[in-house]
Amino acid sequence: MLLSTVVETSRRVAETTKRREKSEALAALLRQLMPDEIAVVVPYLAGGTRQGRVGIGYAMIRDAMAPPAPEATLQVTEVDRMLDAYADVQGAGSAARRREIVQAVFARATEAEQQFLTGLLMGELRQGALEGIMVEAVAKASGASVARVRQAVMMAGDIAPVARAAMERGEAGLSQYDL
Repeated sequence: MLLSTVVETSRRVAETTKRREKSEALAALLRQLMPDEIAVVVPYLAGGTRQGRVGIGYAMIRDAMAPPAPEATLQVTEVDRMLDAYADVQGAGSAARRREIVQAVFARATEAEQQFLTGLLMGELRQGALEGIMVEAVAKASGASVARVRQAVMMAGDIAPVARAAMERGEAGLSQYDL
């Protein structure tokens, strides 16, 4: 999935104050995801990343900023791989290598995508899609009950694997999160 699709959904969610509209927009996006994209996009829409905080700060983003791309081509899985690569860099020359990794992604991002990534990486993405609304969206998109999804998230400790299980197999996929 293109990152721009996630960015557009995030914008729509941020623009409404209605919980139902937020969860419906998120559910519509979840239905479009490939299985390997679920664990990436669900945390993005909840304001975080699959990797957690990887240490990309304001100075790194400022130094890595590039002119925006004219059209959207950046895939969510590419951003996820960039975050994995960034977290794995160690040793001599690691600061320069990390900057190159972030620059490569920002150079391929449109202006809206750059703004979204900056907010996401800085932990400042404010769109009103906290975990409670994401639970409702997963339930709507998968056909599972909200109570069952909520219980599975509580057992798993993370919504991303629960979302993937629910989206792949419906409510039956949540049985792995029983006591």
